[in-house]
Amino acid sequence: MTGNLFLFNEQILHLDASSDPRLDPSFPLSPEQYDALSVEELVQLLRDEFHADPQIETQNPHIVMTLCSMLKAKAGVNCVKVHWDGYGVSSRHGMVPEPSLKGLVRLQLDGKLNAQTIDEAIWSQIDVE
Repeated sequence: MTGNLFLFNEQILHLDASSDPRLDPSFPLSPEQYDALSVEELVQLLRDEFHADPQIETQNPHIVMTLCSMLKAKAGVNCVKVHWDGYGVSSRHGMVPEPSLKGLVRLQLDGKLNAQTIDEAIWSQIDVE
């Protein structure tokens, strides 16, 4: 993995080796099972977790970190937006340049990061759903 930043909804995550579930001895998947997981299946797991608990990133951040780490390791995905769309849980995911995520971190440190800024900076540029 090149960079260690990941955007989940409106939260910038700092992924590190401890985020990689394969390093956890209790990780329930064999290497073959892990390799067989698709990006779509991982994003669906995030949608399912969000559906069960819309505050998942604060209530159980380990699950979010684990699934985001897997998305980044498997496919380079470094941003996911999971939200209610009026019909159920919807999501978008993609890859953005690391400098864009670093810019969001700067805005966050300055107290200027919000949903509108993220939508304009990231989601208006990504057409993957």
